[in-house]
Amino acid sequence: MTKHIRSLEEEFGGVFFRYDGKKMIPTDDARLLEHYARSQQKSYRDTRDALQKEKARTVRIGLTKTLGEYAYAQKLVGFLRGRANDFVFAVDNTEALLDQLRNARLDFLMVEGQFAKNEFDYAVLKEETFTGICSAHHPYAGRSLSVEEAAEGCLVVRERGSGSREILEDKLRYKGYEVRDFKRLITSSSLTLISNLVAAGVGISFGYESIAKDDPRLATFHVEGITDRHEFSLVALKGTGGMELYRRLKEGAVEL
Repeated sequence: MTKHIRSLEEEFGGVFFRYDGKKMIPTDDARLLEHYARSQQKSYRDTRDALQKEKARTVRIGLTKTLGEYAYAQKLVGFLRGRANDFVFAVDNTEALLDQLRNARLDFLMVEGQFAKNEFDYAVLKEETFTGICSAHHPYAGRSLSVEEAAEGCLVVRERGSGSREILEDKLRYKGYEVRDFKRLITSSSLTLISNLVAAGVGISFGYESIAKDDPRLATFHVEGITDRHEFSLVALKGTGGMELYRRLKEGAVEL
């Protein structure tokens, strides 16, 4: 244990690490201090921006690709109208966005993936059906299938770390399957490319109904044990005002 860590433990009266063999494991005290430090980092940046009165604050929003490109694309227009603020939209997978949020680079996230709910402030934005997606002319279109039947096809799937892939893998694992059990596997970080490949009949995918809703080239199908309702969530660092900022954006407040 370093002298610096000992000094912090003496100052705060906590124990920040324990040993598991030679490995140092952070304690609950360490995580609490980390959350406080990150919230203070974000508060510092927000205060600095507010004092630079010649320019309105920059609003930094993280969105997973399903929300940024499909489910919430129109809602973002309402955030932008009638405001002097600069906006930064980071569209990435859930894992990457959570890392940016932890490091105070974003004000809040809108995600469909899983996250440690005890670590963040959060609220449910809406629910949407997670299901199979295929070409409108595919034999699966509109049908109900077993996992065994679906696995006979080529699976076009998001990269590791994406919320939708994590949900799919969890559902498959519960049924005793993995993505590798599909006849063929194609991986892409681009939802647009996945949609185009599926529309062209290259394979099937799994995602939210909003992906297929306004695309006449695509259709959905039900898979027992996988098709289900899932939450889209608003996520912010605890104590940083990210939840309130979202509320003000949603309600059309001009001053942020």
